[in-house]
Amino acid sequence: MAKVKTGPKVKRKGGGVPAKSRAVDALAEQLRGATAVIVTDYRGLRVGELQDLRKRLRPKRVEYHVVKNSLFTRAAAKTERAGLASLLAGPTAVALGSIDEVELAKSMVDEARVLKSLRILGAYIGGQTMSADDIQVLARLPSRAYLQGQLVGSLQAPLAQLTGLFQAPFQNLVHVLTARAN
Repeated sequence: MAKVKTGPKVKRKGGGVPAKSRAVDALAEQLRGATAVIVTDYRGLRVGELQDLRKRLRPKRVEYHVVKNSLFTRAAAKTERAGLASLLAGPTAVALGSIDEVELAKSMVDEARVLKSLRILGAYIGGQTMSADDIQVLARLPSRAYLQGQLVGSLQAPLAQLTGLFQAPFQNLVHVLTARAN
């Protein structure tokens, strides 16, 4: 029986190895710019819900991407964040943010409350791999700006008291002279 030719060979649309290499480089660049990465399981979310989630996170300077685990593992190894590989299991999406880590954790925990199907698997923050419970605890902390304000206020209070202490004798003298003049 003769072999019948059905037509020209069709190339794959994925682009092969060069496309994967470009994808790994793009992910690595995003990882370099991120201060924190939160890994989530997005199973059960519909496409519309994912789009709405991205729209809500975008004004907070958070990018949310569905990633292929093998490519993301290579990108994490390129950026010396190999600890992320332990969090990548099953269908995963990552939230990358160049914002305060606490704000990112709060944003993702709030979204997980709204979208019951969204599940936080863990995070890579400050060179450490964190569990989902650690992210819950981190989300309860006040923001960095609030903590900095408290620190400045606690440093400023003794100085204000010292200034008041030095001004008190002069104010008393002015009050005495004013009373004497009247």
